[in-house]
Amino acid sequence: MEGEHSSMYLSSRRIISFRVVGPLVLLAVAAYSSHAQSSGSTSPLSNTITTPRPFDPALNTTSPSSFATQSQNPFLGSVPDKTVVPGVLSLTLQDAVQRALQSNLGMVDSRHTDAEARAARIRALAPLLPHLSLDAAQHYETFDENVVGGQFLGIPNRIGPFGYQAAELHLSQSLFNWSARDQAEAASQQRGATLASMGDAREIVVLAAASAYLQVASSAARVHAAEAQLETAKAFDEIMSDRVRREVSPELDAIRARVALETSALRLRLLKARLEKDKLALTRIIGLPLEQQFDICDEQVYSPRPPLTVEAALETALSHRSDLKAEAARESAAAELVRAKKSERLPTVGATASWGAIGINPGTMNGNYDVGATLHIPILTGGQIKADIVEADATLERRRAEYEDLKARVAFDVRNAFLDVDAADDSVGVSQRNVELSHRGLKQAQDRFQVGLATNYEVIQAQEAVAASEENLIASINAHNLAKLELIRALGIAEPSLTEYVKTQKISDRQIRP
Repeated sequence: MEGEHSSMYLSSRRIISFRVVGPLVLLAVAAYSSHAQSSGSTSPLSNTITTPRPFDPALNTTSPSSFATQSQNPFLGSVPDKTVVPGVLSLTLQDAVQRALQSNLGMVDSRHTDAEARAARIRALAPLLPHLSLDAAQHYETFDENVVGGQFLGIPNRIGPFGYQAAELHLSQSLFNWSARDQAEAASQQRGATLASMGDAREIVVLAAASAYLQVASSAARVHAAEAQLETAKAFDEIMSDRVRREVSPELDAIRARVALETSALRLRLLKARLEKDKLALTRIIGLPLEQQFDICDEQVYSPRPPLTVEAALETALSHRSDLKAEAARESAAAELVRAKKSERLPTVGATASWGAIGINPGTMNGNYDVGATLHIPILTGGQIKADIVEADATLERRRAEYEDLKARVAFDVRNAFLDVDAADDSVGVSQRNVELSHRGLKQAQDRFQVGLATNYEVIQAQEAVAASEENLIASINAHNLAKLELIRALGIAEPSLTEYVKTQKISDRQIRP
């Protein structure tokens, strides 16, 4: 009987000897995750190094700047789809990203901002384009001759009432207005800035959606590992109960095994709750209804960063970062606005024309027309033009400073992301070795217990060491993927390079592996 239970125990332990994957913490830091990682103590739960710092895609974004000042980051919200798919929806990483690009609140806000910039450009072009209007009127009037001295001319003091009809077509066209031209060009540059900001918003949405999906994947991996650990604890509890019944081991051994079993069960319940909370956070980002039931199809795997030097990465970032392009367009718009304000000193020339008919009724109407030209020369404006120029110059200097600062921030982002990727890569290597060592330690503890050289306390501690090392491997792989997400965000290529830098595999493939 004892040999049979031991065989069951060892078989159950092999269940958790798979290579699991998962994350550190993303949108909300899990207390359990932080506890399970190393703190430098001598506890068997602390047998590996701490994974890199937590990452939150909602923080430290550089575009659009107006979003960063909001108390609730719009990229963590969405406009939910009202349609609930019957049953359980299967969601891949690419599905999550595409849904986010359609429904994420950050993208919705960005599209609305672009519409406002498009309207501003049309409004700025209006003074340069022809204005054509048609007026039609029916008049009933009286005229008092006394106002023009009619009483001295011997004509009636009052004429009317009388009526007439009029219809006129009016045309006006600006012939020379350099200030309006420069303002229209500034509005066009500003529209270009909003288009670039939309591209940057897509990058942030990809970052947020992918990170949230990876968080769910890591939580699912933790649940899977905890289920295997619970099965192991159950098998070990049965062994200890049987040994106590046969008076081979003291009752204390059975108590220890039962405590370990209850602890494993509690850990599994907490991880399942955390998984559901992470799935709710993902639905908020990608626009799924909160009522929609879904399961993820992909799990994380470790993959090295594609070869890339820091110098090449900096060149890629300077040419691809959409927020940098947006800031350059804003600087150009500010320069055009300075020219527009200086052009206010120049004269403006316009032309007007009208054609119409007037008469007491449609049958007696006579045609009339009017053609004219206008010349406006500003001579003294009370300092208004000078004030406009000073204000525009100040705006231009601010835009130039912001552009230079953003270039430095881009370089900082790239170098910082490289450091994170390298640190996370080292962490994965150490975690993988620690998983192997912890399993070897568990095997030795089991062998020592079988021959009576150790108590079950040593086996339980070895089991906890295996659980901690596997947890840290999950966190390390997730931290590595998050660091690569930060890198492609820093490079400005998050959307096209997501699948190249962040590798996944189908969960079903893991289940059929030997």
